[in-house]
Amino acid sequence: MRIPRTIAVGLAVATATTVLTTTAQSAEVKLKAASFLPTRIIFAKFFGDWVESVNKECAGKIKISIVGPSAIKSLEQWNAVKNGVVDMHYGPATYYKGAAIEAGVRDLATNESADQRKNGAWAMLNEIHNRKMNAWFLTQIIDGVKFYVYTTKPHKDGRFEGFRLRSVPIYDAFFKWLGAQPVRMSGPAVHTALERKVVEGLGWPLFGVTGFGWEKFLKFRHGPGFFSAGSNILVNLNKWNKLTADQRACLNERTLWLEKVWPSWREAQVKIETDLQTKGGIKYVDMGQAFADKAVELNWADYRQANPQFVEKIRPLLTN
Repeated sequence: MRIPRTIAVGLAVATATTVLTTTAQSAEVKLKAASFLPTRIIFAKFFGDWVESVNKECAGKIKISIVGPSAIKSLEQWNAVKNGVVDMHYGPATYYKGAAIEAGVRDLATNESADQRKNGAWAMLNEIHNRKMNAWFLTQIIDGVKFYVYTTKPHKDGRFEGFRLRSVPIYDAFFKWLGAQPVRMSGPAVHTALERKVVEGLGWPLFGVTGFGWEKFLKFRHGPGFFSAGSNILVNLNKWNKLTADQRACLNERTLWLEKVWPSWREAQVKIETDLQTKGGIKYVDMGQAFADKAVELNWADYRQANPQFVEKIRPLLTN
C-alpha cells in the first residue's frame, strides 16, 4: 500500500524530531568547576581524582573541567557558583559562612557522609544549600581529617598566653580561650610569618604541613585533633535541574562511590602525613580529650546562636 505524500512527510519530520531530541538529551554536557586550591595541593587532589572518575565513567554524558584560584579567587568561588558563573564549586563551607552559616556544622560531624545520607542530615544540608546558595550539595570530602594547634615552642601548663597564632574564624574563640592571640593572614603568607617569627604557630589540619615546608619551624602538634577539614562539592542549582535524569544519575553514582572509598583514602593519607611530620621533627603533644571537646563546643555554640532549631535537629544526626 502506498503511503500518501503528506503522511510520509509528516512521518519523516516526526522521525527527525525524535532523533534530534534524543541526540540533544544524550549529548555530553560540559561543566566548569572552580576549586579553591590547585589539584596539585593535597586538599584538592582527591577532588581532582573524583573528577577524573566522573569523566571516565560518565563519558558521553558529563565532562568536568577544573579552574583554580588563579582563574577565580578562592573566596569568590562560592558566589560564582551561586550566580551561575561556574557550574560547580569545590571548597570549605567556612568560605561562605556569611551566606549560609549552617552549612559549616558538617565540619563538627563525627560520622561518615554515607551515614548522614541515610539518617537525613544530607537532606537538611542540601536544603540549606538549595535555599541560601542556589546550589545542589553533592557531598563533602576531606571530612574526618582533624585540625591541630601547631607551635614553634612548647605550651606553658596547657596555656598559650603570649602566643600569636595564625587563625581563621573557625579557630578564633578556641585560641582566645587558650590565651593566644589570633592573627589573620593567608595560607601562602604562613611560611614567611613563621620564618620571621611574626607568629609562633597556627591551627591547621593534619594534611599539608610538610608539603608547605612548615616543619622547618614547627616543633609541636597539640591534640587530640578537633573539627573536620571538609570541603564541599556543589553544583549550581539551575544547572543541576537542567541536567537529564541520566546525567544526574551518573553524578550521583560517582558521588556514592566517592563516599564509599573516601575513608580508605583518608586512612592511607593520615599515615603518610603523620610519618612525614614525625620525620620532620614535629612532636605530638596530647593535651587530653577536654582540649578537643572545648574547641568543638565553642563552635557548636556559635551555630546554635545563629540557628538553634536547625542545630537541635541536625546535631544528633552528625554524631556516631
